[in-house]
Amino acid sequence: MDMEGQFSRFIGVEVRADKDYPFTYAAIDTELNVRALGKGDLQDAFAFLAGQHNALAAVNSPLTTNKGLLKREKIRKRLSVKSHLGRWANLRLVEYELLERGVNVPRTPQSIEHSPRWMKLGFRLFAELRKLGYADYPHESAQLQCFECQGEAAFWQLLGHVPLTADTLEGCIQRQVVLKLAGLQVPDAMRFFTEITRHKLLRNQLPTEMVYSAGELNALAAAYTACLCTGEDEETILIGHEEEGTVLLPARAISQ
Repeated sequence: MDMEGQFSRFIGVEVRADKDYPFTYAAIDTELNVRALGKGDLQDAFAFLAGQHNALAAVNSPLTTNKGLLKREKIRKRLSVKSHLGRWANLRLVEYELLERGVNVPRTPQSIEHSPRWMKLGFRLFAELRKLGYADYPHESAQLQCFECQGEAAFWQLLGHVPLTADTLEGCIQRQVVLKLAGLQVPDAMRFFTEITRHKLLRNQLPTEMVYSAGELNALAAAYTACLCTGEDEETILIGHEEEGTVLLPARAISQ
């Protein structure tokens, strides 16, 4: 859906299993400049999102619980005959589709009560977004809108193959290079290597401040996905089922 000009900010929110700072959030503008990058608790994330205007937010957390769609015969007929359905019964259709693509994603339980803490926080954030006036994307006129994204899956799409392991230095460098190639105004992570000297290496003085954390990179990937939504329809793909939750992702790999 082409909504060019409707939004001036694109927000990405990463929800992680971090006791102290479960939320990482980023904002980029229409020129792909990074306008904000931070982390905090639910109240911090709420305050950040409450201060936005004309914004489209992508949240890397399940929007809904598992509704058991994979147990329905009509849905099962659409799935690959090579899959072991018994293994996939307790997850959302969108998660099944990502697993089929090779992306290792969290499985969402059938109730909030049985969900891990970070998912519960994600559900609460979506509930708070509703109170703030964020409508489900796409909406014809709402100035604040949101949708579910998946940061790791976004990097798979942008690379066109399996990324290096997340939460590792090499994985973070790779993801930051990907975002740079996509046009985001982020530091060139390749400078990390030019700044290393034998003296610094021996003294454990690696220039890690040049490289964003995995949470920051996932938040930025989500914000970039939100920005793609304002372009042509072919820029993003939608997977999943509206009854149980859909996920928007970049449609194509970047030019390398």
